[in-house]
Amino acid sequence: MEYKEQIKETELVTKIRIIRAVRKEHIPIVQVAAAFSCHRNTVMNILTAFVKKVPVEDQQLLLVAGTSFSQEELCRRFSGLQNASRKPHGHKKTATRDEEQQIIRLFQEEKIRVGVKRMKTFLKRRYRQDHPLRMLSCGQLKGIYKRFALRVQKTRSSNGERRALYDYRSLACFERLHYDVKHILDKHALPKEIYQILSCKEIPKYEWNIIDAKSRYRFVAYSYEITAEFGMHFLLFVIQYIRSTVRNLEQDMAIGFDNGKEFCSGSSRKETEWNQIVSCMNAAIYSYEPRFDIRKNLIERSHLTDDEELYIPRGIFMNTKKTFLKEVNDYAHYWNYERPHSGIGMHDKTPYEMIKQSGLIGAEKFMSFPTFILDDVINQLKACTASVLVDALATKHPEVMKKVSSCPKTKRDLELKFFLPTNAQNVLTYYQKQK
Repeated sequence: MEYKEQIKETELVTKIRIIRAVRKEHIPIVQVAAAFSCHRNTVMNILTAFVKKVPVEDQQLLLVAGTSFSQEELCRRFSGLQNASRKPHGHKKTATRDEEQQIIRLFQEEKIRVGVKRMKTFLKRRYRQDHPLRMLSCGQLKGIYKRFALRVQKTRSSNGERRALYDYRSLACFERLHYDVKHILDKHALPKEIYQILSCKEIPKYEWNIIDAKSRYRFVAYSYEITAEFGMHFLLFVIQYIRSTVRNLEQDMAIGFDNGKEFCSGSSRKETEWNQIVSCMNAAIYSYEPRFDIRKNLIERSHLTDDEELYIPRGIFMNTKKTFLKEVNDYAHYWNYERPHSGIGMHDKTPYEMIKQSGLIGAEKFMSFPTFILDDVINQLKACTASVLVDALATKHPEVMKKVSSCPKTKRDLELKFFLPTNAQNVLTYYQKQK
């Protein structure tokens, strides 16, 4: 076996054999070089290193007859004979030490334990355009992850299978939607400093989301309180907006949500009432199973993305109501029109691209959907959804609608209840004196 092959497996043992052959057995250097299939200069270099780098007492001990060493002793006494590593100390295109330390701090201290692509997105979302961390490439981030053994924990099913929630090839846009409310101040998801900023009284505490399963398009609103009134009117407003925008009233629509108090609270009676209201728009609602239901996974996963790409990187800028609204408006546009999604059936397209690809007419009108605070606009929402509630009432109680034409008081009560326009000229005549 040639010398180069021998030192790959047993470098110290091979070099000690060469030293003993020359210094102890007094074999000529040329013959030793031939025996180990190496150049005579290589043998000379080993002998020179032996004299310069190994202590005299260890040299004498090695040349004594019958002396043997364990592997640990060889490494301890004669480590100076080993070749220096040829691994490069650095590269001009790698990240600097300061950049490496900042990435490690984000990963370990701020607990942003995401993969390379998501870390790249996080840096892009948090820092300005000329910031050094934002300019790091995926290759540089990969190098940092590899050098410092930054590992992301992955969750897998017990049998390793990946089952899709829907058959996304046959699913139509806005055929299946999911509705949920996220508590922004989730102490387990946000860093401590972000939590302190978002605890300000000016900042809304709840995020209302309705997401389309096919395109991942989201309708978002915020609120300070959480009530079933907000839940009903925001849902009706979104359904009306979809129906009036893409004109797909003939297509069935199903919306799922949990058993929270902002929805039906697990009440079958209340769920039936909500279904009677939305049925006039060819829609239906259903509640998830009380414990574990995989149907809510889609929208729950979007909440994690909100933490990773909105509240954690941009939360430091949300110290007033004005800046909060600016950030969430920008994020809503980013989610629906700029951010490629890697979920099943998305193929790295944006939600808007998926809607355009489906062939729906009027998809560009979705860009005008507002992001608002429900507490501030609830009266306007009631005015928008009044027609739907009146239609539902007429279907359920036709006798009440017949009474409207003959009873001014009933008409006035309906106008007040559903925010319908009122003829002020006739208000005083609604309440006639009893004869």
